[in-house]
Amino acid sequence: MFYSKLEVQETKNSSLALFCLERVSLIHCGGRCLAQHCCKEFMYHKGSMRCFGIQFEDFDSTGNTKLIRTGNEGLSTYRKGCETGWLEFNGHCYHKGQTKGNWSEAKVECRKMCSYLIEIESKEEAEWISATFLENVNCPAVKRVDCTAWTGLNDLDIEGTYVWEHSKAPLTFSNWHPRDPSVDNPNMALTRDCIDILREGLWNDRQCSHLNWVICEKSF
Repeated sequence: MFYSKLEVQETKNSSLALFCLERVSLIHCGGRCLAQHCCKEFMYHKGSMRCFGIQFEDFDSTGNTKLIRTGNEGLSTYRKGCETGWLEFNGHCYHKGQTKGNWSEAKVECRKMCSYLIEIESKEEAEWISATFLENVNCPAVKRVDCTAWTGLNDLDIEGTYVWEHSKAPLTFSNWHPRDPSVDNPNMALTRDCIDILREGLWNDRQCSHLNWVICEKSF
């Protein structure tokens, strides 16, 4: 099921529309939204057959969005679920990329899809991500080399103060590996500002230039 109809339309003064179509069917409108990573939901008016594709509020990667008023009576809103190639967990969608990149490259790759590097809020989420994306029969014995993926957690701004890159939220839950973040070598910690998740779901601090798998997340 790709869409769910919202029973009560959220009260907003305006929204960013990726596209506005005239005289199209409900199915055509939904297909257009489904084909675009940055389309969160669409609004449709049965009478006029008008279609609005609504952009994620915290992303405007296209540069072509238009501000529309959403208070029009008769508009029904349909919220998109996880797209093909994305998996759902607790209302969030996750996608693992096919290639590795450094932390900055990984962040850009996710942003292209109107998503962000994973922000882990619970042990259950950490273990699900590990089991879903990092438990691989081809994974070598050295887990810290090839069985890891970037998270959005970092202390790039203030050493030792960890924040999530997208939400800017401080760290409230942690799942560190017993010897991390570099507790045995504080000097090494100065060069390890980006955090990845290991195969078993534990966290490790890493140099941001390291090439790592990319897991992106979207929240609906």
